[in-house]
Amino acid sequence: MTNGSVQWFLDQLIEHRIIIVDKTTYQVKYKHEILLEQAKEMEIAGKEMSYADGYAEGYKRALGLIKWNIENQLNKDE
Repeated sequence: MTNGSVQWFLDQLIEHRIIIVDKTTYQVKYKHEILLEQAKEMEIAGKEMSYADGYAEGYKRALGLIKWNIENQLNKDE
């Protein structure tokens, strides 16, 4: 192999995440390890999104309840 083909081969390994570059070291990983890491990251991201969505929905409901309560108190006083 010439220098160019070695560089191409290394670039392909990095591009397809077979080798992970960490600063100045290379770490070889098997595809199933990489997929498992990606799945775990996706699961964490999904839980964070679910939590944020649930929080926003709860906040919206609380504001609606407060608004309803204020309107009812104002109507009661009239």
